[in-house]
Amino acid sequence: MSPAEYSELTKAKERAADAHRLSKLRFRERIADAIQANPEWAYAKAQETLNKETAVWQQWSRAAWKTLLASKNPKEIALILTNPDPELEALSDSHPFAACLTLESNGR
Repeated sequence: MSPAEYSELTKAKERAADAHRLSKLRFRERIADAIQANPEWAYAKAQETLNKETAVWQQWSRAAWKTLLASKNPKEIALILTNPDPELEALSDSHPFAACLTLESNGR
């Protein structure tokens, strides 16, 4: 592979990674909106998820989210989910709010 081909491949990989991060952020923005629209229901669904059995590798994020749900209001949780800071990405990606975008979302 020539240096020019390698450079193009690297640029394509970076563009794909940026697009993926943006897509995840947009998805978490939709979840943040759902949490703020009906926080009681969203928190209840999150607690259900957090109370399920977990693999060892998931325990750190479950513990972190239990602490966050006990100490943060819905707006603060939404801000965590929509923060593009790479240091928060692993926590945001492990959120317990998957049910917030289902057909029965927002408790309706």
